[in-house]
Amino acid sequence: MLMRLLALVFNRFPVRWQRRFMTVAHQRFLVGVTGLGVDLDGRVLLARHRFGGPQWRFLGGFIRRGERVEDALKREIREETGLVIEVGPILEVGTGFRWARVELVFAFRVAGGTEALTAEVAELAWFPTDALPDVRADQRGLIERNLERARAWATG
Repeated sequence: MLMRLLALVFNRFPVRWQRRFMTVAHQRFLVGVTGLGVDLDGRVLLARHRFGGPQWRFLGGFIRRGERVEDALKREIREETGLVIEVGPILEVGTGFRWARVELVFAFRVAGGTEALTAEVAELAWFPTDALPDVRADQRGLIERNLERARAWATG
């Protein structure tokens, strides 16, 4: 009964005020995109970033307000590596364990561009899945769970 009464009151406010109420009442999350890049030989693209831990990890970053998630991944990878990519299906959606974020993980394949190291990326390399370097544990699990799906899309 109380929820119905609250809904009636809430719905009487203009939409702009409803949004403000919802913003104040809910936690805020960053939304990130990352990608499992696979080539025609089934190798995985990984980077060692200049910031953060020394392990190899996926490329990606955070979306900007109003940006499509696929476009955010394309932008981040182009900014970090000079590569142009084609974005495939979403493989997983997860939440951060250290801070409030939602992360969408896509399959992708390189479609062009010129590989370059940047202020963000110290090393970039393709690795066969049976010879992966020191990869962050959560991303190693992601590779194990999603490699076949990403490979099928990348080579299809």
